[in-house]
Amino acid sequence: MGSKVLVMLLALALVLSVVMAQPLLEEGREEDGVQQAEPDYAADLLERLLARTQKRDDVAGSDPIKRWRSCIRRGGMCDHRPNDCCYNSSCRCNLWGTNCRCQRMGIFQQWGK
Repeated sequence: MGSKVLVMLLALALVLSVVMAQPLLEEGREEDGVQQAEPDYAADLLERLLARTQKRDDVAGSDPIKRWRSCIRRGGMCDHRPNDCCYNSSCRCNLWGTNCRCQRMGIFQQWGK
């Protein structure tokens, strides 16, 4: 009989902990179900990023040859994208084509320019 009481107390404690863990209200909602007016910072950030991208597309779209270049500082990681730039450096990789970095051009590369 003692084990039945213990099992019942444990079950009651489990149910009580689950009930207490549930919020009384859904987050962001009031009692009448109306959504609270909280600022949505993620949506604002997304709108600003999309607006900036549209501006770039408008400028680049007017001249099909002009495209935005992503310039990387010397020693920075790079890849062989078409519009990639390393200022007065070149994108140099190891033997397997990985670990690419913008490094100073060699003497023969400078002569070729």
